[in-house]
Amino acid sequence: MSQAPVVTKENDVWVIRIDRPNGKTQEYRCATETQARQLAMVLGRPDSGGPPRPGAASSSSVV
Repeated sequence: MSQAPVVTKENDVWVIRIDRPNGKTQEYRCATETQARQLAMVLGRPDSGGPPRPGAASSSSVV
């Protein structure tokens, strides 16, 4: 199971690291702390395992 993302500042760049189930660490870099914290919040969500939901526009369009 993945652990929570870790946000750090390195050389004026915000870095997000998350450990993956395969043992590797995935890394993302952001320009601002706000971007990094928001991305970390999204990456930290558990995967529901379900298929992606269709967008609202595609489900309500009339042919």
